[in-house]
Amino acid sequence: MMEEAPPDIKRRRISAADDSPQDISSLTDLPSGILAHAASFLAAPSRALFAVALDEKSAASPNERSAAIVGSQWDILDFGEIEKELAAKLLDVDIQAVLLCIDAINNVKRLKLANCIHIDGTGLEPLRGSLIIEQIDLSLVGEHENPDISLFPPIFCDRVLPILDSIIEREGCALKHIQFPYLWRWVPSTESEFHAFCRRYNLMWRDREEIRCLGCNTRLPTGG
Repeated sequence: MMEEAPPDIKRRRISAADDSPQDISSLTDLPSGILAHAASFLAAPSRALFAVALDEKSAASPNERSAAIVGSQWDILDFGEIEKELAAKLLDVDIQAVLLCIDAINNVKRLKLANCIHIDGTGLEPLRGSLIIEQIDLSLVGEHENPDISLFPPIFCDRVLPILDSIIEREGCALKHIQFPYLWRWVPSTESEFHAFCRRYNLMWRDREEIRCLGCNTRLPTGG
């Protein structure tokens, strides 16, 4: 029978910044610099998920450790960069934690929720009122993939549209492109909540002298 390793082998000791010995019994005991270096080899979404996993409080108020891990360059958050199986396991609580951890409302310009097929949209709440978000891809599929996914996506209009409204209602809104779920775009009734939002979205662009197609979001000419 294998003998249990003595405690001095289970626990490692390293020197802290002031050269004083420091006990290391878990990842959370490692200095921020070491964790940040290790996380630098991960895809961006995985890096944020790593930071959230290490510190439960990092989602609500990013501390020094999580800030060091995630960094500040978050123009693009693309969940298509991580394994498809991992993205499919993410829930709204995970998406929300990541968005809060990276301060998405002040950093993210392009959001792609590729393969996040188990979210209902409530996790996008941290983007409410964003003035810098330019592109949101809600199709839940990766680039060049068939948008007509066989699984009926749980992402709901009534969860997402109020957040999108809070963005387009703000003066100085930067939102230029929204890729909607395939099934939303094929709702037959033009009186649906989705079509009502599209009219509000196009009204915003009309006020800016730009009108966009309800189906593909292509800019359309104005005038006669």
